[in-house]
Amino acid sequence: MKDLPLTEAEIELALSELPGWSHIGDRLEQTWTFDGHLQALAAATAVGFLNEQRDHHADLTINYNRLRVSTTTHSAGNKVSAKDTDLARAVGDLLALSVADFLE
Repeated sequence: MKDLPLTEAEIELALSELPGWSHIGDRLEQTWTFDGHLQALAAATAVGFLNEQRDHHADLTINYNRLRVSTTTHSAGNKVSAKDTDLARAVGDLLALSVADFLE
């Protein structure tokens, strides 16, 4: 079954509940800054496990101490779907943890 893309209004409503996330093109994106490279790498690994659990895989980009998470739904025509807003919420909750939690 094909996923349905969200309307602009649905995306804007979802973003009101997703602090720090932006709608850029046909993707949801957020960038986090950490104290160093290992923290960014640990956070990316944690997000990778979350992606795998949800069977929905965001693009992850690490630039030294920054991690950018960008998500779109291929089965919705490379548009934003409920899968993306759900993943964004889960990633935001995960990364709200202390960076120290990623290194313990």
